[in-house]
Amino acid sequence: MTRLEKLERILADGNWHSTEELVENVGHRFSATIHVAIHQHHYQIEKRRSDSNQFEYRKIGA
Repeated sequence: MTRLEKLERILADGNWHSTEELVENVGHRFSATIHVAIHQHHYQIEKRRSDSNQFEYRKIGA
């Protein structure tokens, strides 16, 4: 399974996912995978800072 497929599987539920979760499931370079998903595959991914001062991500739209 590619990193993009792993990212899609995790973010498909539309819920927020922590940096830690994405590192564990996609890999330490998950941010590069997010970049590819947004710019080459036109994903819409939101990013926010959580209460613990870390970032969380979620996929929006179809």
